[in-house]
Amino acid sequence: MTMRNLVIIGISILFIFSCDKNIDPNVQAAFGTNPKYSWVFPEEEIRIIRIKVGAENWEKIQRDMEMRTARKFGSQMAIPGVTPLQATNLDAVPGDPIYVMADVQQGQTIWKKVGFRLKGNASLSSSWRSGIYKLPFKLQFDEFEDEHKEVKNQRFYGFRELSFSPSFGDNTFMKEKLLTSLFRKNDVLACKVANYRVYVDFGQGSKYCGVYQVIEAVAEHLVQNQTGKIAGNVYKPESSFQNFNLTLFEKQNNKLQADYTDVKQLISILNNPNRLTNRLQWKKNLESIFDVKGFLRYLAVNNTVGNWDGYGQITHNYFLANIDGKLNYIPYDLNLSFQMKGGNNRTALTFDMKEVGNQWPLIRFLIDDPEYYTFYRTAVKNFINTSFNPQILSEYLKKHKAILEPNFIGSEVEKPPYSHLSNSANFSKSITDLEKYINERYSAALVFIKN
Repeated sequence: MTMRNLVIIGISILFIFSCDKNIDPNVQAAFGTNPKYSWVFPEEEIRIIRIKVGAENWEKIQRDMEMRTARKFGSQMAIPGVTPLQATNLDAVPGDPIYVMADVQQGQTIWKKVGFRLKGNASLSSSWRSGIYKLPFKLQFDEFEDEHKEVKNQRFYGFRELSFSPSFGDNTFMKEKLLTSLFRKNDVLACKVANYRVYVDFGQGSKYCGVYQVIEAVAEHLVQNQTGKIAGNVYKPESSFQNFNLTLFEKQNNKLQADYTDVKQLISILNNPNRLTNRLQWKKNLESIFDVKGFLRYLAVNNTVGNWDGYGQITHNYFLANIDGKLNYIPYDLNLSFQMKGGNNRTALTFDMKEVGNQWPLIRFLIDDPEYYTFYRTAVKNFINTSFNPQILSEYLKKHKAILEPNFIGSEVEKPPYSHLSNSANFSKSITDLEKYINERYSAALVFIKN
């Protein structure tokens, strides 16, 4: 048989299977490559997901984490004679923990040989040392496709990767979801987020680990879903943008292409001395490589809400995505937002940002420009006149409290060691506190735009 005939037969078989009316459309959707956003990220529904890690893999995870942190699970004390892996100043847990194989079940559908690994920084370190099983983790549905061809290109309703955040530091279980929504409403790219009830079997039977926030991967469908365009390079930086260091710009895609031209160009233009001698040319050059107005809208939302865990205080918790030749700033890891003060004596940025020094050029150099500063002030005004209206947000909190509350009353509620919530009553109190805080920030914003 000729190669041409073999190709024809192969195409015919694929066509027959693709047209087979006996294939359950629900199964096709569950394993298909078309991203089902409304299903994976429902706005007003909490889905249930069950994960089987097993005793053997939990043992592997523990040995790996002990090597990284020199701490046994549930211990604040260092393991005698064990030197932890070297960490950067930002890493509470050095490097990326290992992937192990897990089975994932949602409803009656089961995904086999899914990659499961722990993730996170302060949330992971704190959970590990405290012996809290509500650990931050991610699922990669085709992680083991090289060893197991049957899971090649395996997807969860079109998504390859999902991140599970345990609401660490957020007893409202709302902040990540609410803030990403506020960003998108103000033309700032931000991940989709949904709440899931999570059960994990670490080898001692399925245990209820409470409500998680499930967050989409930036490099997968986000850009196309929100802009209709295909993303170029996507980076997860740990940089202040004072200079370019290859190790501080981790690529999330296009990893085989050693092309960092876009981010190198951004840093070069941003720090060019002509900022002071030829401002018009500097701005023109900057706007050709960076979505300046998008970043200023981000600052308007971020500074109104208050977030001490982002750029301007630390060098991570954001992504850069190249869209049509321009890098776009995408905020990430927002569970510690809606707070003006936080850990390590860090504070959220003030509205005028006078405290921000030249070590944060992406803020300082832009805000020093009168035109950009005026745009930023107008963006703050637009934000509080639309999305950040206390009455609108009060209704949001009320509605989502009603959705979440059944998870914190009754016979099955999350509690230690499978929760960061020490008392279920803290859920209701934290929402009352959040509503009060929102009103305070709204008043502060009014004062700012009037001065």
